[in-house]
Amino acid sequence: MKKSDELSVSRAPRSRGRGLTKSGKKVSSRLAKRRLNDRLKEDTLSFNQGNLADTFRKEGYEEVPLDELQDRLSKLQGPLAEIILKGRV
Repeated sequence: MKKSDELSVSRAPRSRGRGLTKSGKKVSSRLAKRRLNDRLKEDTLSFNQGNLADTFRKEGYEEVPLDELQDRLSKLQGPLAEIILKGRV
């Protein structure tokens, strides 16, 4: 049986990211990684300094009863509880 005898399935062309990313200047991978690392550090720092409910509100989770969620999570033992309790007064 030859390859041409098999049913051929058409596939979409492979995307190389064109049109999927921001247009403009290309950025080296080192610079992109450095920017990502800086952003992660800033986000982690702001998360650790803030309280969990405020963090979720910034992300758009205002419809959830965040204070109740925080109360329930604060009853847990472990590192997550420490982060949650850190922001409570």
